[in-house]
Amino acid sequence: MPDINMSSKLEICILFDITASSWGGGNQFLRSLASEFARLGHTVTKRPTKDTQVILLNAFLYSQGKHLRPGQVAQLRQTGKMTRPGRYLPPWLYTLRPRKGPPLVHRVDGVPELTRGRRGRADSVQPAVNRLTDYTIFQSEYCRTSFTEHCGVTPQSWRIISNAVDQRVFFPSKDAKGGGGPLRLVAVSWSSNPRKGFATLAEASCLPGVEVTFVGNWCPDIPPANVKLAGVMPSEELAEVMRSSDAMIHAAWNEPCSNAIVEAMACGLPVIYRDSGGNRELAGEYGVPLMENLSNTVDSLMRQYGDIRRKILENMPTFLINRAAAEYLAMFQDAIASHPVE
Repeated sequence: MPDINMSSKLEICILFDITASSWGGGNQFLRSLASEFARLGHTVTKRPTKDTQVILLNAFLYSQGKHLRPGQVAQLRQTGKMTRPGRYLPPWLYTLRPRKGPPLVHRVDGVPELTRGRRGRADSVQPAVNRLTDYTIFQSEYCRTSFTEHCGVTPQSWRIISNAVDQRVFFPSKDAKGGGGPLRLVAVSWSSNPRKGFATLAEASCLPGVEVTFVGNWCPDIPPANVKLAGVMPSEELAEVMRSSDAMIHAAWNEPCSNAIVEAMACGLPVIYRDSGGNRELAGEYGVPLMENLSNTVDSLMRQYGDIRRKILENMPTFLINRAAAEYLAMFQDAIASHPVE
């Protein structure tokens, strides 16, 4: 067995076509993670090579709109290679060969049916992929319990590692909200699915003394009322909008670990969150839950605003990518030590 320690420089394959443009929280997180790995001196590739020591699979996708294929994952597991025919061969066929592939770590993304409100191909692909992997990373305890309960898969080796952000982009402003002026709320969503809580955002924008700015793709079926629609923007511009805001409002249902919430907290923003999915795990100490009466929710936030912001600033390392990268690397080291490549 090789001598593995935390100072070892690894060749890591993140099997995902990370894009520089804005495209969902998973892409944003993996981009920051790959950048941090490279900063630490590790080699990061998007496809396996002969020197790959560990492969990170992301949920059910390997590229924008392109699903992982269990046959190809089985091929990776047994041979360490990917070929086009591997997409179409049944996974069991590869198990007839001795394993020579590197360990596979699977970052699970909750249950798509619960976040989207409908079942799709992803709901079959993700558990099929997970059964072929060695280690599982859940983004929250909610992510773990919902996956095991709804998908019937209980990984033997797993850890919970929440998402984090690049502190060079997402960092707090020096000024906290003063006593005057409107309460400036920011909301973010790449998806336009109504389950992201657009109706709640529109309702909040009609409250006296409240302004709501939305960054991303607004649901066309829900009138925005007084919401200012800022459209899709790169991370650097989003961070500037967050720093010019007073708090985030996040009204989505059943999300495992919202990257947008972490981005907001890294910018020093308290969070108004829907108590659903993993939102409370992320923001329970750093915000207030949505109440049936939105005015009461805003009043609750304002009463606690100073204390919440101080707590966010005191716990800033929790939200930053160097924390998540260290936890991922520790799991990679365990996986390599437990599954040495022949």
